[in-house]
Amino acid sequence: MIEARRSATESEPAKVIDIGCSYGVNGALLKHGLSMDELYRLYEAAEAGDPGKLLQRDRDLYAEPADAALEMVGVDPAHRALSYAVDAGMLDAGVATDLEKDDPTPQDTAAIENADLIISTGCVGYVTETSLERLLETSLDSRPWMAHFVLRMFDFGASEEMLSRHGYVTEKLEGLFRQRRFASAEERQHVLDNLRRAGVDATGAEETGWYLAELHVA
Repeated sequence: MIEARRSATESEPAKVIDIGCSYGVNGALLKHGLSMDELYRLYEAAEAGDPGKLLQRDRDLYAEPADAALEMVGVDPAHRALSYAVDAGMLDAGVATDLEKDDPTPQDTAAIENADLIISTGCVGYVTETSLERLLETSLDSRPWMAHFVLRMFDFGASEEMLSRHGYVTEKLEGLFRQRRFASAEERQHVLDNLRRAGVDATGAEETGWYLAELHVA
């Protein structure tokens, strides 16, 4: 989608807003060209008892991005995770304002405006159309595309309606996408209960032990 957007705008520089970015994993994948397997190896071997040493290692690791024309901006109220991702270089900038409750500040707007692509990987449901619309309103001139991986226990309908009011068409791609394994039997049961109440069949899907998401592109 990033390459398609570049082709459509005839511009190599591109800005991606990552909602619910946490420690900047999507930045490491998209801007720095790492794989999930590489990230697992890097952080399984990390010296958790020496955060200063880890930060310096990561600053060196992310000093020369694979895609220098890609600007990654994270949005997440988890300010410590966000600050680490920015300090390490996985993200170019971060916004810690809780956009479910507050409008972006002028400083926030400077970081997120004129986006090309707004993405999320598993946070929709905790993040609603309120945050999405506030982000969209900072980039009305650039008309950013969107790609949201939405856990199946959450409904994207309200966000799709909001996007439609702004002239967007949303499509759901075929197939399911693994998000992560359940952390415990209790979490698995909680998700299965939520899916059952939502009328979603988890047979052969979440019951196997994974959060599963659907991809909505606008």
